[in-house]
Amino acid sequence: MVKFPKEFVAIKYPGYFWNLNEQKLYSIKISGMLHPLSVPYTPNVFNNFTTGYTVSVKGRKRIVDIEYLKNLKPADSVIPLERKK
Repeated sequence: MVKFPKEFVAIKYPGYFWNLNEQKLYSIKISGMLHPLSVPYTPNVFNNFTTGYTVSVKGRKRIVDIEYLKNLKPADSVIPLERKK
């Protein structure tokens, strides 16, 4: 079982965690280390005027909106294991 400090909350995409105290998005690497993501996107015409972080989900880029992240509440989360097919 993996335990994170209470200020880390899992977001809707696996492998990414929002730090409630620092207001930063982190990703977990294969080594097990949390790595802070770079500065969030600023709004412009090409991203439909949204502010957020760019994340990779199954090789595709997604933008996680800052408002979504700021509305997250502390909760326990489970990291699922990949099952063999």
